[in-house]
Amino acid sequence: MHIVKRAARMLLALGLACMLLSGCWSKQELNDRSFISTLIIDLNEEGATEVSALFLLPNRISTGLQSNTAGQKPYVLVTGTGRNIPEAFHDFQRDLPRNVTWGQLSVIIIGDRYARAGLAPLFDFLVRSTEFRLRVNVFYYKGVARNLSKLAPIFERFPTEIWRETAHTRRTPPVRIRDMLYSYWNNLGDGYLPELNLKMNNLLTENKKVPWSGIGGAAILKNGKVIDRFTEEETEGVLLLTTDVNELLVTGQMPDDGGLVSARLIDVKHKVKAVRRGDEVDIRVAVTADADLMSIQSNLDLGRPSNLRIIEQALQEQLLKKAQAAIDRARKRRVDAFQWSEYVKYKYPSLWQQWSKHPRSNLTEKMKPEIDVRIRLRNTGVSRSTKS
Repeated sequence: MHIVKRAARMLLALGLACMLLSGCWSKQELNDRSFISTLIIDLNEEGATEVSALFLLPNRISTGLQSNTAGQKPYVLVTGTGRNIPEAFHDFQRDLPRNVTWGQLSVIIIGDRYARAGLAPLFDFLVRSTEFRLRVNVFYYKGVARNLSKLAPIFERFPTEIWRETAHTRRTPPVRIRDMLYSYWNNLGDGYLPELNLKMNNLLTENKKVPWSGIGGAAILKNGKVIDRFTEEETEGVLLLTTDVNELLVTGQMPDDGGLVSARLIDVKHKVKAVRRGDEVDIRVAVTADADLMSIQSNLDLGRPSNLRIIEQALQEQLLKKAQAAIDRARKRRVDAFQWSEYVKYKYPSLWQQWSKHPRSNLTEKMKPEIDVRIRLRNTGVSRSTKS
């Protein structure tokens, strides 16, 4: 028995040694790979497709506490041009010393000219490529999207992290590849894309103006094409109608003296349901949140519960205004931006069959949105300000 145990230990040790000597487990060596973090799609003035990619540069990334070499960015933008996305991709791949790897891709940004021409070629490329992760975030830029690479990454070392965090924190309604593909292949191809912008920001600590990438409104998609955009205020309404948010700031106006009241909304939730009435459907959206009072310009006595209800009402009306503005914009353009057709299709299939010949007209004329916003003020703070 002792000999058998000893032999088993020797075989185990030999197996581990062989594993350590076997080299890289992957089919491709790490040193032969180039990692894309952001994919940027544009259409130039001649109608050719331009594909740009932000690559991480391991040779410029410090492993210690010190940053990368002064004046050298730890990433690079490479652009290729072609008649379609694969050809443009091949245009820059053939000049790279490494093979492109998509596993680190986090963001796709689409330029205005390409988005207005139609996203069908991009969808076809994505649905046929098994290397793409469906949770990649997608953004829109009103201009030539590759210009966003000019930004100065102050808070993060890589531009991709700035855009990824924008979606992760839900300061704008996030959209991922899977959302766009599902809408295009299963519904009317409508939706929206959160918008990025680029501006010169004067940062005193940098002693200069720096290119700064922030958020704007949102592009409106109709049948896979950008046709219009939600304003920034309307986009906040889109956020309320479609997304659960951990935290949101809202400022309303008091009805009695016109003073401003600001509150931090916590755990903003939304729920959508469809209720049929004959050949019409009510889409009922319930938005709920708790709120902490941050500032108020009013002489209201905050010790009285009735006055707290007044504050809640002011905040609710402001949120309802934003949501209604987003709905009005979508209905004016006859766009199923919020995918409400899903609720009719699966809950009332026979009715959807009747609507299917003229879905946009029916969704506009026979669907009635009803928005209910409920805010509970849970904290007023230790003091209150008075209106001067």
